[in-house]
Amino acid sequence: MFKKLKESGWGLTILTVVYLWVIGIYFEYVPSREMMKEVQIVLTLGVLVCTIYLVKLIVNFIYNYLKEEK
Repeated sequence: MFKKLKESGWGLTILTVVYLWVIGIYFEYVPSREMMKEVQIVLTLGVLVCTIYLVKLIVNFIYNYLKEEK
């Protein structure tokens, strides 16, 4: 079910909105507040992985849409 949701346009839109919300929270708390360096590194790597995953989903969606059009 989750795979089908990821491949649809609405699912990708929902994931993008959730991603933007998470990025907003990240930039509000992690760089601007004082916390342990290890926690900052782990959270930064987590956000980086989420960014790469979402970009991969968007590129795959666009590729499949263009392939379907031809």
